[in-house]
Amino acid sequence: MFVNKKNERLQEQRGSSFNLIANGTEITGDIRTTGDLRIDGQIIGNVTCTAKLVIGESGEIKGNIHCQSGEISGSVQGQIITKEVLQLNHSASIQGDIEAMRFIVEDGASINGRCTTSKSLPGQLPEVKLITYEKPQALTE
Repeated sequence: MFVNKKNERLQEQRGSSFNLIANGTEITGDIRTTGDLRIDGQIIGNVTCTAKLVIGESGEIKGNIHCQSGEISGSVQGQIITKEVLQLNHSASIQGDIEAMRFIVEDGASINGRCTTSKSLPGQLPEVKLITYEKPQALTE
């Protein structure tokens, strides 16, 4: 009803299409879409969605996810990167690391992995540099 210019531009960038992978559908291979995507079936492969990704209770993904925003009620085995908000509903089961600007976790959701939040997510995680410990020299007088 009320649309400002910023939201209008975001909608244009994301695309106006809606994609559905229904329960009982199994896909092996990567999926890439600019529109919203709902998955109630099974995907074995990576999913890239520049809009909202919804994984229903019967939805299952074995692969990495990269999306603008997401809502998960099903299961994911892989890394999840969300540029905006990620919501994990009570039936969500995640086996992998999560990176999101912010996320919401309902009571009952299962996460087995590392969770990272940041106001601006880089494309890749920075390299960790090891610092060598040097034993201090004894002071002599």
